[in-house]
Amino acid sequence: MSTSTTSLAFPDLDKTSTPGSSGCPSPAETVVEVQPTKEEYPPRRTQYKVLLILMLSYFIDVLSASAFTVFAAPITTSLGVVFEQQSWIITSYSLTFASFLLFWGRVSDLYSASAVFQYGFLAFGTLSLVLSFITDKYAFFLLRALAGIAGSSLVPSAYRLIAATFPEGRERARAYTLYGMTGSMANSLGTVLAGVVGLIDKPGQMEGWRWFFRITAALAIPVGIASLLLIPKRASQEKEEHRLRRLDMPGVLVMLTAVLCLILALTLGATYGWKSPGFIAPLIISAIAFPSFFLWETRLDDTHAILPSSLWKVPNFAVFLVFGLVILGWWSSNFLPFIQMFVLGGDSMVRASARTLPEGGAAMVCSIVMIIFPNIITNPRWPIFIAMLLVAGASLLWTFAPEVVGRGYWTHVFPGMIFGSAGMQVSLISTLVGVMAACPTNMAGVVGAALQTAMHTSSVVALSIQSGMLTTAPGGLKNLTNFRASMYFELGWVLLWLVGFMVFYRRVDPKSSNVETAGEKV
Repeated sequence: MSTSTTSLAFPDLDKTSTPGSSGCPSPAETVVEVQPTKEEYPPRRTQYKVLLILMLSYFIDVLSASAFTVFAAPITTSLGVVFEQQSWIITSYSLTFASFLLFWGRVSDLYSASAVFQYGFLAFGTLSLVLSFITDKYAFFLLRALAGIAGSSLVPSAYRLIAATFPEGRERARAYTLYGMTGSMANSLGTVLAGVVGLIDKPGQMEGWRWFFRITAALAIPVGIASLLLIPKRASQEKEEHRLRRLDMPGVLVMLTAVLCLILALTLGATYGWKSPGFIAPLIISAIAFPSFFLWETRLDDTHAILPSSLWKVPNFAVFLVFGLVILGWWSSNFLPFIQMFVLGGDSMVRASARTLPEGGAAMVCSIVMIIFPNIITNPRWPIFIAMLLVAGASLLWTFAPEVVGRGYWTHVFPGMIFGSAGMQVSLISTLVGVMAACPTNMAGVVGAALQTAMHTSSVVALSIQSGMLTTAPGGLKNLTNFRASMYFELGWVLLWLVGFMVFYRRVDPKSSNVETAGEKV
């Protein structure tokens, strides 16, 4: 961890070292960094004030994304969105959110993580307020895309701030667990809160979805202002031209293009068909951009690369990063069809959303257990093995459901939600803590961003594949054959990733790992 002896309140909050002494060292360069003592971190009360702000930001961020599964229909009617463009109500946000994560992670590591978080949060709140008054669909799509850019700045900067605020070990792992738990809660509560707000049935500027944006702004702007007061901002001591060179803009732009085109291809493919130019063209660009990015990174030394080559030597970093491609996608691919099927079964949107609460509740209980007993995930191999078997069991159980409402909900859907979501939460927290605990602290922003990019890409991939699985037989979600086909694919997907994890994960001796990350950080 790179620290400044003049900053005792928030060590390593922002990048303060010289170009040759930060980041992972190259093989020819060994950097021994001083590990801060516990006294150099802020007082416990300040630590948890900062964590509370970070958790609130994550809650609002995830809430604003998950709620639009409920508001897609009323926004379509209100703004005159044609059927072919309906998916953009949701993907206009998720597209830019996932694409800009790595950029903000790099900026957080090189510049000021606190400034990225504070001004990103205020921009997010302001855009939410403006969106509540929009009457043109294209302006709506544009502003939602900008909100996605602002929202994506909150996640990697929060990872960096947690690393700078909490000492290594159990305290930092607990903070990451609480942060991860917040996202699971928001994902589950988002549709319920949206359903309640959606009960506002008035025309024009008084529509429910507009009030949801205003409520989001009313939460985000005050918390953003509070972050200006509670999270100190400190200018980097490194020269501006040095930081600009190390920002690796070519790498950022190539990765941005790769992720953007991949998500765009999957979105357009699900909407217009997998043989359409809208799918094929961006997919080809993405297929070229991804290897080009990694080839470019190998040509740079570690202090100038956005993903230094030595980072891949961090124990199990690559394994966890690839494993992240299954986590959020599992929730997405069962959460959305269940809500739609509940509504088709006669439930109101509020009742349908409430039926999914067991997933969020199970995830929260699991997180609390891991906070109380952190040793559960000290060696994540077997916890993840058992957890993913539970996830696979949930998907298998759902294939036998005779119905998803009535008795079938209580005998098949409900228990699957409980142990499936609990298992995936164990996998999520194990992955999050495993990656962030192993990486160098001065790269927490970009490492957290890389993990989140993988996770959010998994959601887009899962939903795109599922859109095809749900049309294998006539009737869409009204035909349980389509739902079962989707769950069988999900089952195979989960088991494939589990086998890959068990094969490639390597147990690391904590003592040698600590020496590695605190000293040479190879």
